[in-house]
Amino acid sequence: MGWSSPTSFLPNVKLHLGKRLLRQVERHEAWWAQNRPSAPDLFAREFRDTLELISAPPGAGVAWPTQRRPTLRRILMPKTRNHVYFRVDSTRGVIYLLGVWRTPQMGGPQL
Repeated sequence: MGWSSPTSFLPNVKLHLGKRLLRQVERHEAWWAQNRPSAPDLFAREFRDTLELISAPPGAGVAWPTQRRPTLRRILMPKTRNHVYFRVDSTRGVIYLLGVWRTPQMGGPQL
């Protein structure tokens, strides 16, 4: 779908799509297009909808703190069963999108 960074759906909030996240999104989109012929663009559509949810106040998703990233959050993409991991920097008005990870995978992503 050609994602770029930074982007935003709200004028005062910027979404920063990290390089790792962009690579993961490309892999998921390619897999979905190849393996789900009845809905080849479902991942891309659901990811775009999720970006809109993340950028809309109040904060979407749930807290998912780690020792390294105590402000980490994640939101479920229910149709494709992926989580999008992100953190919010409210002082700068930036939401950093860090990764997308399929829910059944063990252990979660290294963020």
